[in-house]
Amino acid sequence: MFLSTEKKQLSELPRNCTFPENDWHILAGFWHPVAFSSQVKDKPAKAKLLDVDLVIYRTVDGIAAARDLCVHRGAALSLGWMDEDCKNIVCPFHGLHYNKDGECTKVPSMPDQSKPIPKSIRLISYRAQERYGLVWVCLKPEAIRPIPEWPLLENAGDEWLTIEIPEGLWKASASRHVENFNDLAHISWVHMKTFGNRERPEIIDYKLELDDNGMRMEMPYIEVERGYNDDEGEREREVYYTHFFTFPFATDLQVDYKTDDGGHVTSHFYDIGTPISAHETAIFQISQTNIPGATAEDYAEYQLVTNEEDLALVESQKPEEVPLNIAEELHIPADKFSIQYRRALVRLFNLGAPEMTE
Repeated sequence: MFLSTEKKQLSELPRNCTFPENDWHILAGFWHPVAFSSQVKDKPAKAKLLDVDLVIYRTVDGIAAARDLCVHRGAALSLGWMDEDCKNIVCPFHGLHYNKDGECTKVPSMPDQSKPIPKSIRLISYRAQERYGLVWVCLKPEAIRPIPEWPLLENAGDEWLTIEIPEGLWKASASRHVENFNDLAHISWVHMKTFGNRERPEIIDYKLELDDNGMRMEMPYIEVERGYNDDEGEREREVYYTHFFTFPFATDLQVDYKTDDGGHVTSHFYDIGTPISAHETAIFQISQTNIPGATAEDYAEYQLVTNEEDLALVESQKPEEVPLNIAEELHIPADKFSIQYRRALVRLFNLGAPEMTE
């Protein structure tokens, strides 16, 4: 009912945090998408990142992100609205106005509006920027890594169709999701409604390169092309996968398809897992293709079916967290990506470090 007189009400670490404290501070230093730009228009939007409830709002001065509470009495600002000039978000409880930088610009109940507002009345604001049609947020003053560089997504020509896939919510850790998205051996067994091929489950000793920002891996595969109509039948097709992975949870999967005339066409599947909590992940995906005749509706439906095939299995994995001690799970040769991913998280960022005890 009451907080202790000795308890600090607002700390950087969120209340009831599901992450080890060390891991939270590290992950808070990355950029994470929290919404599609199209979801943040003339009204504030609610989001969550690393157990922190956020309000995302658009002003005439740009996009803004803050903790979803008015510092006056703690009401959720996501229940509020923008003022007439779209310069400030308005708290629905007492009408306090806050600008893009979180500064309080108006306290309606003050009888003398000419008096200065105390500078201590300001939101807990975070860095926010828009890129690729997504709103990215970093919970720290300085990011330890940049937003992924996806130049084609930023500057695609008219021959490219770009499709935003409806946001997903998985009851699984972001690390489990990213390992699944980049797992090559599961394709033949899991994706039997879409492109998997159980007749060709072998995974070659694929190429993998690692640097401080991420990994690149590539390999050929023989997919099964399946139509949605029974009369279309099935046929094999040779493809080439190139995964451009950026730490900690973002992937650009490039798929090159051979055409009947000896040429090739390409699709990109951009996937980012945003850690809502240690056990819940928001999935942001954008597809891009230059396949003639492709439609946004078909591509979105296909991706959602693909996600559905993965969902139950990833949510069933135990432990929910990815073990960063390599010896905690068994490995097969096809696990090269996940092994290097886990080692890099420890070596580069010190994730999974033992908690300090007194």
